[in-house]
Amino acid sequence: MTEQVTRSRRPARSSRRGRLSPGAVALTIAGGLLALAFGAEPLGWWGGHVHQWLPPFSARFEPALGPGLPLAVAVAVAGVRWGPDLAQRLRWRSVLVLTWASGVLWGFGLALLRGWSGGIVAPLSHEDESLVDVPRVDDVWETLRVYTERILLTAPDHWTTYESGHPPLPLLFYVLLDRVGLGGPGAGGVVAALLGSTAVVAVLVTLRRLGDERRARAAAPFLVLTPLVIWTVVSTDAIIMAVTAWGIALLAVAATTTSRRRLLLSLAAGLVLGLGVFWSYGMVLMGPVAVAVLLAARTWRPLVPAVVAALGVVAAFAAAGFWWLEGMQLLEVRYYQGKGGVRQYSYWVWANLAVVAAAVGPAAVAGLGRTAAGSRRWREASPTVLLAGGAAVAILCATLSGLSKSEVERIWLPFMLWLVPLAALLPAAHARRWLAVAAGWALLAGVLYRTTW
Repeated sequence: MTEQVTRSRRPARSSRRGRLSPGAVALTIAGGLLALAFGAEPLGWWGGHVHQWLPPFSARFEPALGPGLPLAVAVAVAGVRWGPDLAQRLRWRSVLVLTWASGVLWGFGLALLRGWSGGIVAPLSHEDESLVDVPRVDDVWETLRVYTERILLTAPDHWTTYESGHPPLPLLFYVLLDRVGLGGPGAGGVVAALLGSTAVVAVLVTLRRLGDERRARAAAPFLVLTPLVIWTVVSTDAIIMAVTAWGIALLAVAATTTSRRRLLLSLAAGLVLGLGVFWSYGMVLMGPVAVAVLLAARTWRPLVPAVVAALGVVAAFAAAGFWWLEGMQLLEVRYYQGKGGVRQYSYWVWANLAVVAAAVGPAAVAGLGRTAAGSRRWREASPTVLLAGGAAVAILCATLSGLSKSEVERIWLPFMLWLVPLAALLPAAHARRWLAVAAGWALLAGVLYRTTW
């Protein structure tokens, strides 16, 4: 009788072994989506031109093994070997500093695969970037007053593509750098990389304040070796990512503070997030991430002061001559005057998601699979999962809007950043293995492809 029972159990055990894990399922789906996106145009599956050099990426196949390779490999090996242990053992402040510093070295290593000129100077030297318009700004107040008049492609003195698609703060930031002696693409690129890299620190601060320090520490090495750094160094969108990430961190601090400072912190959070909207129109979609913070903290008290402060930013720019809603309306017209008018929505609405999977890396995708498989009511979800859920909502809204067709690997940096900590949901025993996969994926992409922004 005992033998019969034992035999009857064996098929069930083998069937469990043959079943794919949620992480493996997510990776399989992401891989299939990416393969479909790559093959849709060259194999004639889509019946049209999707208007990108290497769809679904804004990149060119251009292998390079520049001087940054030894640095990138050294950081990757050190991160895989010692990252998980150090993240658990070190004091919290040391974790923050080490995460930021390691991320900077990792990013510069990948950027310098194409040398100083190709990796640091070239991204901001592009004819469609902000630096082209810097010499045209003599008077900041006059620039704000006429800013919307130069958005449309039909304007005789229209802005570059980047400026037409963004509110004034990116341009004014580079004007400020120029005025203090840090003008030009080299200095601007270094400053953008250093500032943008602080976003990972903001993520860790947010998670810890919301009571998820364990996963914050587990996520730290993945935030260092994330493939997102390819577009963080060098990119103006990395600064936007940092601004919004620190706004979210301030909101988390405000939501978890019981002292009288809560009001000031809430106002500060609204101020920073409000400024984020004037770096990029799309940053209104940080709303779901902000809501996730309040859900995780189980309080709505910071909401009203934060909204008031954000509206104050809008009012201040309006008083200076720039009305955000008018800029947004003209942006939509300008978008369809350019490549946005010819890129096929039916392709990019889903191909964008394949880009997200590639940009956040295999570990984050596997973590997303585990999250989806173990999904519970939001009241039982961890802050890490809630924030990733807010970011996912933002990404879905952005791709459905039709105003994000291609180039999302840099445009969506502020959203994708919050998906990376999902790697912390993977078994701790396999952390080094997943870190090696993430680093290898990023190195492979950095070596083979030159991004066009």
